[in-house]
Amino acid sequence: MRRRGAAASALALVALACLPASAGANGGSGTSILRRPPIIRTTRFELQGSNGYSILIASGSRQHVMVKTTSEGEELVTEYVTRDLLAAPDRVRAKLPGLIAISVRFYPRGPLRHPSPPGCKGRRPAVQHGVVRGTIRFIGERGYTRVEAHEANAEIEEATSWRCSAAAAQPEPPPPTHETWTSKFSAQREGVYLLVRKYPPGAIEGGEVLYSADAGEIVSMQPKLFIYRHATIAAPASTFADAHPERLAVSPPAPFAGTGRLSRTPESVFTWEGDLTVQFPGIDPVPLAGPGFGSDYCIREVGCIQQSFDSHS
Repeated sequence: MRRRGAAASALALVALACLPASAGANGGSGTSILRRPPIIRTTRFELQGSNGYSILIASGSRQHVMVKTTSEGEELVTEYVTRDLLAAPDRVRAKLPGLIAISVRFYPRGPLRHPSPPGCKGRRPAVQHGVVRGTIRFIGERGYTRVEAHEANAEIEEATSWRCSAAAAQPEPPPPTHETWTSKFSAQREGVYLLVRKYPPGAIEGGEVLYSADAGEIVSMQPKLFIYRHATIAAPASTFADAHPERLAVSPPAPFAGTGRLSRTPESVFTWEGDLTVQFPGIDPVPLAGPGFGSDYCIREVGCIQQSFDSHS
């Protein structure tokens, strides 16, 4: 189910407020407090790209522009973050050859609104609806999606001293059963992270195993470009085989391919090997197993085993 409106607003603000911190940070337990910076002025607008992708563009905190593409089924998300060349209150400009060309001005329509999000206290944010006009062009790597327009519905939000609970910041909180995993496996190397969680029947929608992969990179362009990619899919329990404190094999469906195997050698060294990959939009498949990966395998009723990764591999 696509999250729009207030959900898109919250996500855009959080993403821009956290930059350049890690894009893969997890949410809290629901009892901590998320404090907004004193003033964040965010301009955002959303368009429909080709091949079933929606494209959200947001500019605000710390003079960054974010272009976020999301697949129709929401299994694949890519975020491109670069510098706003203008950083003006009512204008957005970003240019990266062959990828992003944005130069728009915001024109207000209608009265200024002051919404009161549930679970939030303090001075309410101000939201101004309107349109942006100018140049809007984005072409994903290898043309996986593209959009070109000269106008789009938009809004500017100025958040002040409001404070919200972490639970209120989540547009669709996971059900209480979401953390009742029975087995959990993760593998990582610099810039790449795989997380696999197996649940009891009925705990999650679409299967019993939840696969997610994240990859991040900084591209040396002028200005610099940070790209964060995420994939997630639910799958049958049969894709998570040989669950044992010292042995594991996973074979998730698309956008993943291949198999990853965790095993213990006679020398009591754990190895994470195989041809497991993930296919992010517009780039070659990213390996998720092999040399350089560390791993962490936990069975709730048994315990965990861990193998550190070598960041220099």
